Amino acid sequence: MARPSRSEFNARTQKMVGSLRDAIVQGSLQTGDYLPSEVELGRTFGLSKESVRRALDILVEEGLIAKIRRVGNRVKGPFPPHEVYEGPVSRTGEGTNKGGALNPAASLYRDEGQREDRNTPELSIQTGETVLCLAYHPSLQEEVKLQEAVQAYEGLHPDVRVRMIPTPFPLDLAEHGMADVVTVTAWDALKLKEKNSSMSLFADAPLTDYAHPILSRPFQAEDGRLTTAPFVYSPLVLCYNRSHFAECGIAEPGEDWTWYTLLKTARTFNKQLDARGFVVHIQSINRWPVFLLQNGFRFNTGKGKRAAEDPALWESLRISRDLIYQQGDSVLWTDSDGDVERWFHDGRASMILTTFFGLNRLRNNNRLDYGVAPLPSLSSKDTLLLTTGLAVNRRSASQEAAGSLIRYLCGQEVQSGIRRGTLTLPVHPGALTLPVEQLEGNRPHGEARVTGQWDRYRLYSDLHLSTHVLEAVSEELKVYWSRLEDEAEASERIEVLLGV
Repeated sequence: MARPSRSEFNARTQKMVGSLRDAIVQGSLQTGDYLPSEVELGRTFGLSKESVRRALDILVEEGLIAKIRRVGNRVKGPFPPHEVYEGPVSRTGEGTNKGGALNPAASLYRDEGQREDRNTPELSIQTGETVLCLAYHPSLQEEVKLQEAVQAYEGLHPDVRVRMIPTPFPLDLAEHGMADVVTVTAWDALKLKEKNSSMSLFADAPLTDYAHPILSRPFQAEDGRLTTAPFVYSPLVLCYNRSHFAECGIAEPGEDWTWYTLLKTARTFNKQLDARGFVVHIQSINRWPVFLLQNGFRFNTGKGKRAAEDPALWESLRISRDLIYQQGDSVLWTDSDGDVERWFHDGRASMILTTFFGLNRLRNNNRLDYGVAPLPSLSSKDTLLLTTGLAVNRRSASQEAAGSLIRYLCGQEVQSGIRRGTLTLPVHPGALTLPVEQLEGNRPHGEARVTGQWDRYRLYSDLHLSTHVLEAVSEELKVYWSRLEDEAEASERIEVLLGV
């Protein structure tokens, strides 16, 4: 296919700028509205991400939009619809492109068949509807079918509309006053608590049911106030291909497994099967800390010894490095947890370290016979608990409606739907006890063994280290995991980060 000419690129840029400008000036996009993502705009107008950014810069210079870091592009305005905005000449040498306007209600910032939504909470003068903005982590659509649940809520509450904004940074939208309700991970909550121990960004969490007190611990402010309602959770688990175990005549993982048992088994699979014995995205902050938790290692314990020289630290990290190199010098590096589940889905990995969130990528593969087991142990059988909750922005003008939405999403009906239609674990105790015959999709063997081991669940906060230092340590460990430095060298670098 021929590469578009410069003039064609210019025409596409003019069309994008003119369409967005017209939508803003004519009132289809209003002050505070959130433009589509750069990826979506590029797809709509046939432009690269860099070309989209240059086009958006024109609107920034014209004062029509503002770029908000890590959030997106927001309309500044206002320009009354009856006024004619001439606008400055763009970089392309053209003025407003009146012939290239989008139909905003059809394709600019909402999906086909959806109602026009605003980006900020408001009370609609025309209809009397309360409009809520829900900022959520994009993966939740697959993990809990969030859009369907929200649509069901709207059906029960015709006076409320919910504008859904998928974003990797829901807290940023809340801090900019652009969301009434946000999803909050345990890691998000810990970061926020370090900035503001009272977590004053959030109102008090609506009263909901959840199965165990540990699910709310990540979301409690320093004074004990619960700021976020627990929504879904997962421990880290070992997932394994049952067919591979049967083919090699090896017993499936049990309570007696250690990481050394796993290493031995992985090497057997590497030799006998056309598959990687074990795969983990070790660099993830949601993965490698579990080895420290299992070995009882804690930073800043006040025992007077240097944390970076603690044998428990290096025994934990040594096993994590051995897992990377369990097939000799042939290393399989991963970019994300998704790589791991995809390779397992395709039969290229025999065992993986994952979560029930990630297992959703497997539920439609009816040819896969797989199981889950508790993690192999070091000095303990602990595992890392990952929890996601829902919080009300204290600055929301519609806190009552926001609380109503959260109570519905955390109620037994929605939670039972999550349990029935996904592999994600709901927090509601009634939903967790649904009979197996009511559960849909290809589900793992041995699921019940790992879904309620509350005494084994540990949190990031149990490591007694701030999130920014833990992230920095994670970056430094990449050098150690790559075998570019030994433990003595890595210890010196980590000591600097710990302020020793």
